[in-house]
Amino acid sequence: MTKQITITIKFYSGVHRELNLEDYNPSEGLTLTPASGTRLKKILKQLGIQNLSSLAYFRGGERIGLWSKVKDGDEISCLKPSAGG
Repeated sequence: MTKQITITIKFYSGVHRELNLEDYNPSEGLTLTPASGTRLKKILKQLGIQNLSSLAYFRGGERIGLWSKVKDGDEISCLKPSAGG
């Protein structure tokens, strides 16, 4: 039996508008309960994010990749990278 975990994903840079998430609260994020060991890529695909590689993902202030496995209690930030000067 696979253990369910709880994670939170917070969307920035307008990503939540592209996903048409109704009643999305940016300060609370989106709480999900995937199976333990699920990779970030699978979760994001299920949410409907089309171009996964065009976004940046962070956990605990460190950048993570799409193949990272999520852990119970993770808070993941998802945003469009920007540059300027």
